[in-house]
Amino acid sequence: MASDPYFILGWFAAFVGTIGFGSFAVPIKGDAANSVDIDPLVMQSYKSLMCFLTSWLVVLLGQKVTFTWWGIVSGLFWVPGGAFNIFAIRNAGLAISQGIVASSIVMVSETS
Repeated sequence: MASDPYFILGWFAAFVGTIGFGSFAVPIKGDAANSVDIDPLVMQSYKSLMCFLTSWLVVLLGQKVTFTWWGIVSGLFWVPGGAFNIFAIRNAGLAISQGIVASSIVMVSETS
C-alpha cells in the first residue's frame, strides 16, 4: 500500500493542502495588503483565481474531469464565506479567525 504511487501522491497532496490552507491568510495581514486597503471580495477573487488555476494540476496528473451541480452550489457558499473570512482576519486577527473558521469547516464537513 505505501509503495502505491497514488497513496504517496495522496499524502503529498494532503501535506501541501495543509501548508497552503494554514498559510494563505498570512499575506492578508501583511503591511503591503493593509497599506492599499484591498476589499475582502477582491482578495477572495485572487484566492479563487489561484485555486482555479492550480486545480488544473490534477488534470495534468491524469485525473478525469467530472461535472456536478454540487460544485456550483459549493462555490456559491465558498466565495462569500471566503470574503467574510478575509474580513474576519483583518478585524479579529489571524489566530482567532482561522481557529473559528477551521473548526466551523470541520463541524460542517463531518455532519454529512
